[in-house]
Amino acid sequence: MHCQKKQLKGFFLFLTMMILFFPIPAGADLSLLKESIIAYNTIHYKKSLSDGSYRGEEGILRISPRVGRSFGLRVPIDQDYLEAKAFFKKADQLLKEVYSAMTTREKEKVQEEHVIRLGKKAVEYNDTLRLARERMMKVRSKLVPRTDDRLNERLCSDLLDGLLQESFNKTSYNLRDALGYFYNRCHGLDHDSWPLNPENVRFVNHVFKEFITRATEKAMNRYDLDGNNINNVSYSDLKWKYALEGSVFRYISFLETVLEKHKRDRYPVDPLLFVALMRQESRFSPRNVSRVGAAGLTQIMPMTAKNLGMKNIFMPPYYKEAGKLMVRERMLRRRAMALIRAITGENAAGHARRARKMMQESLDCKARRIKLFARYKRELMKNDADDRLHPRKAIEYGFKYFAGIMKMQKGDISLALASYNAGPHRVKQYGGVPPFVETVSFRNRVLRYYRDYLKKVKTDREGSK
Repeated sequence: MHCQKKQLKGFFLFLTMMILFFPIPAGADLSLLKESIIAYNTIHYKKSLSDGSYRGEEGILRISPRVGRSFGLRVPIDQDYLEAKAFFKKADQLLKEVYSAMTTREKEKVQEEHVIRLGKKAVEYNDTLRLARERMMKVRSKLVPRTDDRLNERLCSDLLDGLLQESFNKTSYNLRDALGYFYNRCHGLDHDSWPLNPENVRFVNHVFKEFITRATEKAMNRYDLDGNNINNVSYSDLKWKYALEGSVFRYISFLETVLEKHKRDRYPVDPLLFVALMRQESRFSPRNVSRVGAAGLTQIMPMTAKNLGMKNIFMPPYYKEAGKLMVRERMLRRRAMALIRAITGENAAGHARRARKMMQESLDCKARRIKLFARYKRELMKNDADDRLHPRKAIEYGFKYFAGIMKMQKGDISLALASYNAGPHRVKQYGGVPPFVETVSFRNRVLRYYRDYLKKVKTDREGSK
């Protein structure tokens, strides 16, 4: 107990020093952020109790016992909790064995060997998961504020303030990244790499949207909201080119022509942001083709290219068939996993047979899809007539597409990048950056390249004074 108090005192001393050296934002906008965070945590806490995803996270910060103790809080960890964690770990391993039984194509020694194994493992998985949840709820029933600091709202409110301040300082007041960093700290995730990740992006989307909807303009001006930095590097400022010296970017003249056409756009695109996008999309290789048929410097998909007005686009009938196979593959996999969760001792044989059949059909779709996309890539590379493989056209139409998205997203760079990668419909569906690994990584990497370019321009400006 003495050690925990000393640890808690040390942590709050650290937070106090952070606040003294880096003043926290004004009370109104901080309160708004706190209100949104607590509301989100409350909703998802209740949801975790109803859908069985509760893992012992408690309080307004919704933190686990391990994370609570890392902050120096008094948090009980008893035998029931340790057993619940062990059950959850066993369930995770069993789920891997279930998946293996569904997907294996090894020759059977006896009839329906894989179905029988799948049924047994699925029953064991569901029973183990039920035991884990029951044990965790038993742990919850014993929690009281007197022995668990996570339930002390005043204490945790102060901790929330300090964690927010730490997050702002670590991310240069970029609100999305700060919220991502904050979530990572509260959930024991890696907070030294990318602040925004697929695990926290739903939380970030919710709090960010709440803030920009309700905050005053003065409050919003205190943060980097991923707005366009075109005022930092204007079209007429030729120093943006200096950031590209020594790089493999060889298409400045094409970009200058495009910039001239779009200089009066309501939400103009910083040329360095667009170059950063191309760097991530194709590594400046004009003949780069993705695994799903996006092509060229700006990785435009065939149908998007046609909608943009590009004339010569290679899109044979089998390309559309590959897309349909991908949709069916994912649908069958979801249905198979849903059946697994419904398996009991009574229905194991029938459900396991159907689940394995669906998963095997999904794998067949995947194999055919991969084969068709590989064929598309080979034939596209031979077809030099495709407009996307020509640097000037790729830049012209890629810029046109991105400029349109920037207008649609009102200059929000993160949402524009997410739309470019996953489609505007996905951004609308998820109310922000979609929780896809590829999309979140795309946003992070493009912004990193962009910030590096901006730093180089700033250094060149300061050196020329």
